[in-house]
Amino acid sequence: MNLRLIFCIAMGVFTAHIGVFMLIAQFKPKPKLTPPPKPNFFARATTVVNAETGEKTVFREITVSTKFAPAPSTPPPEKPTPPEVRPEDVTADRE
Repeated sequence: MNLRLIFCIAMGVFTAHIGVFMLIAQFKPKPKLTPPPKPNFFARATTVVNAETGEKTVFREITVSTKFAPAPSTPPPEKPTPPEVRPEDVTADRE
C-alpha cells in the first residue's frame, strides 16, 4: 500500500472522530443561565404645556435604588478611654 493512501485514511478517520465528538457535545445539557438582575433605575418624563404662553416644559425624573451592604455581625471595637491622671501624680513624677 501507498504511504500517502494510509495517511489520507488516518486523516479521514481523525476528522470523522472530531465531527462525532462535536456532535455529541451539542447534545449535553448546558448549564442554566441566571436571569439578568432587575434594573436598579427608573426614568420618567412629563411634558407640560403652559396654557398662557404655549411654552412647553419637560420634567425628567431619574430614580436609582441602592442596596447597602448588610450590617456587620459584630460591632467594631470602641476606642479605649485613657486612664485618668490626678494632678498630684504628675507632680510626684517630676520631682
